[in-house]
Amino acid sequence: MDERFARNIALFGEQGQQRLRETSVAVVGIGGLGTQVVQQLAFLGVGHFTLIDPEQLDTTNRNRYAGSRWDDPVPGTLKVDIAERLVRSIDPVIPICKVPCSLLSRQAFTAIRGSHWVFGCLDDDATRLVLSELCLAYELNLIDLASDVVPDDAGLRYGGRVCVCQNGNGCLVCMDSIDPRDLDRQFEDDHAKRDREAIYGVDKAVLGSTGPSVVSINGIIASVAVTEFMVAVTGLRQPQRHLEYHGHTGKVTVCQNPPLVDCWYCRNLFGAGASADVERYLTSSLARRQG
Repeated sequence: MDERFARNIALFGEQGQQRLRETSVAVVGIGGLGTQVVQQLAFLGVGHFTLIDPEQLDTTNRNRYAGSRWDDPVPGTLKVDIAERLVRSIDPVIPICKVPCSLLSRQAFTAIRGSHWVFGCLDDDATRLVLSELCLAYELNLIDLASDVVPDDAGLRYGGRVCVCQNGNGCLVCMDSIDPRDLDRQFEDDHAKRDREAIYGVDKAVLGSTGPSVVSINGIIASVAVTEFMVAVTGLRQPQRHLEYHGHTGKVTVCQNPPLVDCWYCRNLFGAGASADVERYLTSSLARRQG
């Protein structure tokens, strides 16, 4: 075994390190969370990467993207290229599959289905739910990450969460981490969208404004997620299903709610494979907008 992994092996043994080397991971969303996940997975010694993101680096990303450099052209630098360069700087022999496409593409779907574990580092509930359905249908282990800054009457609340969906032990809907109704709003056609806005007004969640995002909060969430992945793959312990980081109070809590026994998504989609027809999203209105 490579001597550089000696400190890893001291924690979880040579067998654990070998399991990491035999594991294929897809990271969907190469942003403030995704780049830090990629960096840590490369240091751990994960054996294969699939990197999925259609976007290029923006000037406002420079405060938090691990692996980005001051001289990276903006525009002109693909986020998947930043992540590839980051992995290569740590271990130049790790195989990497780059998919500079939206999640809602056949290339992304095919690449994800070939992975053992999937890290979802996405920005909205609609694409989170699509990724959750895909992982449920093909029995893929999903770790979903989110960081957020939310103003309330007491001031700013900031932090994030990590959800681990493994072996049919629940999904993001079970964990009350996403709202399936957001899927309907994001995938509706222009006519339906105009009708809803005429009745209810414009939903603030789809206005497209961006809020605060800083490297340290992203780093904490990424580290929690990679740690739960590490303990699951190496056999140190069972991963926690749902962890919440409350940065404004400096606390981490474990959500102990069991999976919903009557969850429609778990009951109907887990292990369903192609019959789940998750591919229907590839021809949706949102897929056309993202394409």
